[in-house]
Amino acid sequence: MTTNHSKQEQDAIQQQIRPDVNNDFSFKWLIILLALLGACILALYFMNFSGSWGNQADFGAFGDYVGGVLNPVLGFATVGLLVWSLKMQRDELSLSRQELALTRQELAETKEETSLSRLAMEAQVAHLKQEAKLNELRGVLSVQLGIINDHLAAPVFSRGEKVITYRAILNNEDYAKSHLTQLGTLFHRQASNPVQNVGRALEIQLIQLAYLCLEYSKESNSQLYALPYLVNAVSLLGRYHHFQPNENIKGLLESLHARIAEGKTAL
Repeated sequence: MTTNHSKQEQDAIQQQIRPDVNNDFSFKWLIILLALLGACILALYFMNFSGSWGNQADFGAFGDYVGGVLNPVLGFATVGLLVWSLKMQRDELSLSRQELALTRQELAETKEETSLSRLAMEAQVAHLKQEAKLNELRGVLSVQLGIINDHLAAPVFSRGEKVITYRAILNNEDYAKSHLTQLGTLFHRQASNPVQNVGRALEIQLIQLAYLCLEYSKESNSQLYALPYLVNAVSLLGRYHHFQPNENIKGLLESLHARIAEGKTAL
């Protein structure tokens, strides 16, 4: 739209200047005037000599006559042509300057539009990269939660028909609660056992989940979408920390709580 406007201005300038040049003193009319003047001189000559060509003296007098009459006229015509040529050059130069100014303006506007288009394209590329990373994080989080659920559902302790899982431990169910001391002893025993093996694996997966949630919250433009992941990580990690206190988990919990507070403030 900007470029069309500049072309219209340029056409308007040409229409304003060129008609003045075309309507100015015309070389064609000067030639016609000189031809008429020459015809008049010849007509006067033949009228004075009664239509005869005359003798050599008459031709000499005719030459002096023509030279005396035409020399001032031709001198005036030369000056007129010079003035006309200078005026044409001045008008053409003025037109060229205005066209150059419009061209510069058009180039500046084109450069600005190109710059804006480039910025918009860069912003779009950055947005697509961010969305791709968020989709990747959501996929990894989904897989991570699936692994955690498998660990939570795995039986680690049984007495008769009663089976205890880490989901029962973290939910503080009655049967698991009654064996909490024994479960803690098994967790720290040197000999390998299901409580220890599944518990260590679950701890690693919960720590990874916390880091993934923090990264997702950092990359996401909407803290509203990040809050469920953060709250879920705090819930799982907090309950595990209650069963087996750990300084690393404690630090992660503090980071998760701080990010949740920031998200609530932003909302």
